[in-house]
Amino acid sequence: MGTVRSALIGAALAMVTVAATPLAAQASEPVPLPSQEPPADGLLHVYYNTGYSGWCDDWSGEAPDWGSCRNQVSSLWNNGYPGNLDDVWVYWGLNYTGARRGVHNGIGLSDLRQWTFDANTGPGAGEWLNDNISSHRWTNLP
Repeated sequence: MGTVRSALIGAALAMVTVAATPLAAQASEPVPLPSQEPPADGLLHVYYNTGYSGWCDDWSGEAPDWGSCRNQVSSLWNNGYPGNLDDVWVYWGLNYTGARRGVHNGIGLSDLRQWTFDANTGPGAGEWLNDNISSHRWTNLP
């Protein structure tokens, strides 16, 4: 009976110690500050791999043909300058044709296998974005 009682008292003391510890001391990682976010650089960044690895290309303007990146991209990041024409339409076809999907300013899609082209927007509608984007243009999304 003494062993059980000692274990219960030890557990109770441990709970009191945890409850009395300030929350700041329990944090395992520092909280990121807004100033630590990368500043806008005016570019659409595209990557061969998920998780923004295997850089493919960057664009500040529109691209009617993604060239060697066409149908090869698995993640992208819209780091355009906030303001007019800061969002991006990505297209299934060359020259801004076929299905499209909007990517708002500041948004990154780390795994294009999770996203599809919008329904009823032309050939390619409903297909996965992964390895399936051919062109893009800057726009103002609602």
